[in-house]
Order: sequence, then C-alpha cells, then structure tokens
Amino acid sequence: MSAANINYLFSAIPVSQSQLDGLSNRALSRGIDLYMKQNYGDAVKEFRRAAGLSPFSENAAKAYDFMARAYLLDGDTDAAIKTYKEAIRIYPARDAFRVSLGDIYYKQGQISEAEVEYTAAIKLNPNSPDSRYALGQVYLNSEKYSEAEAEFKKVVSLSPQSTIGYYGLGQTYRKTGDYKDAITQLEKAITLDRSFDNGLLELGYTYADMGDLDNANSMADTLSAKGSSLAGDVTDYIYEITAPKFLMVYSANGFNDSLGPGTPVSSLDSTLSASQAEKSFTMRFAFTKGMDPSSVQNPFNWWISRASGTNAGGAYNWGMSIPSTETSIRAIPVSVIYDPEAFSADVTFKAVQNAAGDGTIDPSHIMFRFYGKDAYGKAMDLTADEYSGISEIV
Repeated sequence: MSAANINYLFSAIPVSQSQLDGLSNRALSRGIDLYMKQNYGDAVKEFRRAAGLSPFSENAAKAYDFMARAYLLDGDTDAAIKTYKEAIRIYPARDAFRVSLGDIYYKQGQISEAEVEYTAAIKLNPNSPDSRYALGQVYLNSEKYSEAEAEFKKVVSLSPQSTIGYYGLGQTYRKTGDYKDAITQLEKAITLDRSFDNGLLELGYTYADMGDLDNANSMADTLSAKGSSLAGDVTDYIYEITAPKFLMVYSANGFNDSLGPGTPVSSLDSTLSASQAEKSFTMRFAFTKGMDPSSVQNPFNWWISRASGTNAGGAYNWGMSIPSTETSIRAIPVSVIYDPEAFSADVTFKAVQNAAGDGTIDPSHIMFRFYGKDAYGKAMDLTADEYSGISEIV
C-alpha cells in the first residue's frame, strides 16, 4: 500500500490497532526488500513508517534495528547512533540495542562510550556471553587486563563450548606477557573450532612475541594453506617486531677500512697530505628493514670510536700503545642521509691530518654504532648494531 493510501486511511475511516500492525508489518517487509537491494535511503523511509504505524511493537523494534544498520551501510554513522539512542529510549529493557550502539562506538574508537553501553547491556542481561565478551574487549583495549580476564572467564563459564572466551583469555595473557597461558587458551579455542582462523592468528602473534619465529611462521603457513588472508597479518607482525640489523656496510667514497694500524692518514686520500687538512668520507649502512628517518638522520644516534677490544676483531691498534702521530675521527658524524626505499643510510664523517702532516690511523678498527630505532619503534638487534672493517657487522 502506498503512503498516500495509508494517509487516506487515517483521515477517512477509523483504523484498529490490528490493522495498523498489519500496515507496519508490510512496511517493514518493504523496507527489508529495499535493504537487501542496497537501496538504503528508501529502506529507511519504510522502516520509519513501520515504527510509526505500530510504536512499541516488535515490528517497530525490528524497524529501528534495520534502520540503524541501513544508516551504517550508507555511511551515516551519526544517524545510526541517533537511531539506536531513540530505540533505547523506547525499549529501555532491550540489551541488544545497547550492544549494537556499543559496537558502533568501539569501531569508532570511542572506547569509554562503548564501555558504558556494554556495561548497561550486562546489567539488563548478565548471562549474555556476547555482551561480556564485548566488554572484555573494551577492557583489553583500555589495558585493564585484570578486568578483561575476569569478563572472559565469565564468558567461558557461561558458554564453555564457545571459542570466544578462550580466545579473549589468550589475547589478555599475550598482552600481559603470560605466553604459556596464552598458548593454552588459544589452543583450546582452536580445538573447539578448527576453522577459527583468528585463533591461529593470535597464536602466531604470541609465538612471535616470544621470539619463537619458527612456530610463528608455522602459523602463517597454516593460515596460508587454508587460503586465509590472515597469513599476511602474521608475516607482517613478525617483520614488525623483529629487531633491525645492519645488513651490509661499505664505503661510498673511498674510505679503505681494510687498512690496519699505522696507516698514514695521507694514504686515505691525497688531499690529506697537507698539514691539518680535512676530508669527508661516507660509509653506507644498509638495514634489514625500514627505519625511522628522523631517528636514523639524527647524528647523535650514531657513535664513531676506536674499537675497545670488547668487540669482535680486537682492540684499536691491536691493543698496542698509540703512537703520538695517531689522529682520531670525531665521534658524531657530520651528517646522515636516509634512503627509505633502499633502507640505507649514508653516514658522513671527517678524517683530519695532524699539524706535522705525518698522522697515522687504524681504519680497520674504527667502530661505527647506531642507537636509533626502526619505523615501528623497535631498537637495534644488539648482535648486529656495530660495524668495523676488521670485525665486519657485530
């Protein structure tokens, strides 16, 4: 029946509530048909008509829910929030509307608002595992780990055959560093549902956090074999948390770091023959992953020194006494330029001749070290954050 005919009925003849309920039901059905056809604008009109014809009824409750979903799919989140708030005002005892509104807030990153709605839903229905799981996720997001653990344990007690409680506990224990307990809970979730790919994903994350990259990669392989796109998430996470290393180091403009103790400074470059002459050299450092440009290009995150002997390759001048002719290289580079595409940094420093023009140096025991971070804020791997010509990368 068209809207014009409905309006005529209101004005021309008395209408019973049962007739209005029937008209509401037909409007709801039309709205659902339009919703399925992705005609959300017209669907909303029908849902609002259904709610108006039979307020406080089950048809109206369904209409509000579909209306809010239609707004969300049409990209109007504010209208969806207003619709659920209106539904809550009319149906204050329905926990489902609280949960749906909480879900919107959670996805919008409005965590405190989501917590309010999920808490209200639980007060209305304390035995809802879904509401308690949602509240647990809010606590997890807010780093309220003990509260999250308590909610997920309640989920397990309410629904022991469901994966979500064990999964939530696994997430919580991973965040708190209780990796053994995390693995136990996640394996329970996967045992209950072999198709639960998010469990495998979280298990991969857990192994990666433990530094067990073999098992982490195994989870990625399992997901890949299942055709799951989550395999890439595990691989990306492994890449993200793996500490960066020096991959390769070499001179970009002729600094010969294979020369040993007693090397005349002038042999590094003919321009260094003159008294107190200076010459800039550049060493190129390639990293195993993308770095934070501001961290790499900060000269104070680099340190150039004489090898101390505690490093691989021995001490400067092989530990022998340093001659009076020995010159030094300044500890802080002149400049550092980072290439984000090549994951490499050009570190420029100066070699200086002494006043007598007979300076010596031990290029093979000049140690370079980087103290900065990668693009994910991860510090350097201490097994590969130093370089000298004699010890290579250590």
